Amino acid sequence: MQGKRVLLVVTLGLAGWLVIPLLARVQQSGAEAGYSLAEGDGKALVAASCAGCHSMGTSLRRGRSREEWVITVNDMVSRGAQMLPADAETMIGYLSEHYGLDFVPPLDQFVMVWVDHQGNVEPLAAPPGAYNRPMLSPDGTQVAMDIPSDTTSDIWIYDIPSDELRRLTFEGNNRSATWSNDGQWVAFGSDRHRSPEERSYREDHEAYRKRADGSGEAERLTDAEFNHGPQRWTPDGKTLSISEIHPDTGRDIWMLPFEGDRTPWLFLATPVLEGGVSFSADGNWVAYTTGKPGQREVVVRAFPETEPAHQITTGGGIEVVWPLNSKELFYRSGNKRMAVEITTGDTLTVGTPRVLFEGDFVSSPGSRAYWDATQDGQRFLMLKKVE
Repeated sequence: MQGKRVLLVVTLGLAGWLVIPLLARVQQSGAEAGYSLAEGDGKALVAASCAGCHSMGTSLRRGRSREEWVITVNDMVSRGAQMLPADAETMIGYLSEHYGLDFVPPLDQFVMVWVDHQGNVEPLAAPPGAYNRPMLSPDGTQVAMDIPSDTTSDIWIYDIPSDELRRLTFEGNNRSATWSNDGQWVAFGSDRHRSPEERSYREDHEAYRKRADGSGEAERLTDAEFNHGPQRWTPDGKTLSISEIHPDTGRDIWMLPFEGDRTPWLFLATPVLEGGVSFSADGNWVAYTTGKPGQREVVVRAFPETEPAHQITTGGGIEVVWPLNSKELFYRSGNKRMAVEITTGDTLTVGTPRVLFEGDFVSSPGSRAYWDATQDGQRFLMLKKVE
């Protein structure tokens, strides 16, 4: 996407006008970007100026009040934008009118596909759906993912051999499914502990797990002041990595043991974001991404001691996938899927990253992978948007 320098000014509402220099990325029009904007005065401005770090669909993922749209526009400024006062007022008026509190955004539709090391694509039999964060079961026969509706989000499991899709969760908003390594459990984040009228996944979610066959009730795994979500289990199944959203240190990595008193312990906290955890097959190393949005790198760190640490990428890397029976770690860099050979043990030997293939597949807005690999690392499960 081409970039363009524009002078912009953003309103602070009653506080007056704020002028901050900005490099704004010019978006494609709504139709060209796969998102149809409502007609009206301000459509072109929104299409040209809406947050360059997100797709149009992400920026308009929910309705907002006028006051919230003012905050959103100011957030664009904090990310490096500028706009003229008149243009800012036009944009806010347009967004408030067409994407107010009663707006229900259309759900993007995706198809699940297999992709090999050469980039060859083979669609799965599943019909298009609003799939998010698909993760393969250890035996590669099932896919756990969250699927949003107009009012909520639930975990579903797609059985590849039978082409059957079944719902796993029925209460609250549920996201970010991850399999235990024996295939018996699916962990996920949820706000089900709040009353229905108070639920807000963004404001309050904790980690849960439920039997993959749907039997029994979901078990709450965390209960603390800040938001928590599951990442990946260690290969021995004794520990689940957990992300914590902390107001001072961003996203940190905690570990939840399933033995003893099951008290979570802090593995890593820094001033930047850590996430997208994946463990080596021997359980002695953990890979994750670290850095600020748009400046993430892949790091492999000893586990559980945390030292030594090895930075795998220098030009950016995110969405780590580390199959248990593969000699390679995989990650995304832009539209490229990368592979790097890693030998583990008491020490770590890291090869030179190489490009596997490049393609227009769905990318994660954060650090958690929106793709997965078979245990031997030979095929990848990915999403493609239905245009």
